[in-house]
Amino acid sequence: MRLSNWLDWQLIVTAVFIACIALLGVTSSSDYLIQILVLATIYAAVAASWSIAGGLGGLLLLGFISFYGVGAYTNGILLTKYGISPWFNIFIAGGVAALLGWLIAAVTLRYELSEDYFAMFTVGVSQALKVLLLNSDYFGRATGIYITIVKDDWLMMAFVSRKPYLLIALTLLLAIVFISYRIQRSKFGFRLSAVRQNSRAAEALGINPVKTKIQAIIVAGGLGGSVGAFYSQFVTFIDPKQVFSLATNFEMLLGAVLGGRLTIIGPVLGAAALKPLQDVLRGIFGGEADALYLVLYGALLMISCLTLPKGIAFYIEHWHKRRYGSVSKTSEARE
Repeated sequence: MRLSNWLDWQLIVTAVFIACIALLGVTSSSDYLIQILVLATIYAAVAASWSIAGGLGGLLLLGFISFYGVGAYTNGILLTKYGISPWFNIFIAGGVAALLGWLIAAVTLRYELSEDYFAMFTVGVSQALKVLLLNSDYFGRATGIYITIVKDDWLMMAFVSRKPYLLIALTLLLAIVFISYRIQRSKFGFRLSAVRQNSRAAEALGINPVKTKIQAIIVAGGLGGSVGAFYSQFVTFIDPKQVFSLATNFEMLLGAVLGGRLTIIGPVLGAAALKPLQDVLRGIFGGEADALYLVLYGALLMISCLTLPKGIAFYIEHWHKRRYGSVSKTSEARE
């Protein structure tokens, strides 16, 4: 790896950032701080997953919470009803969410829905799933699913302390970041970038835009589902309104947009910063924090769209170019 290569530099800096968070959490005696770090890491992992399809693929996948929620319920059901370990459920949930991604992509892309209708369709799927689970006895209806943890059990990913969850969350985030890195250096990443920039030109080069987009949604959705499975294990309780919340959905995705959805480091830094900000505001303003946070979210979204259309990482990339003289080119990154 070379620091002069923009992709390599991002991976190295992100790994160092994750290591610093791990060190902070392991050495801290505050359960509250560790709780914030875990949730911030989960937000960053979702944002990094979404950026594969929503960033590199340029897809308006606004209902990404569907994959997250399906993953959360997959772990909840498999653990509480069948006693299957969450270590396996994380992978199973990824597979179930990937299947959902395939179904969504097959319907929307093969029928050539416009970007606006595609975005609305994905949001509609998330809310349809919420209503379905709210009215299903098997999934606990509005009561949701409780995961009881009474003692440490590594096999069942059950810990009284919060620290092991932080290390698992950071490992999951690092794995997603590395997958994103490998994609951007691969031929698949080149095809995704080509389709995002000009679908017709990509097709003229022999690239199948529909197939490429479907693959991106499957990968991103599968990773999002795995994160959702871990989230359900961490919080030990899920219900449809919680894991299919549109407010949570946009909170997670805003981190990717604010940080830079076309980069590796952007979604991680953006999402990891926004979650602690929410808790800081809640500590300062108490019960009024939630309403204030929504106002702040809207303001951040408008400001980022107007002044940071490429995200904060664009300016980091500009600094990197001045520091090392060049930025890794797309073609170089896919060799």
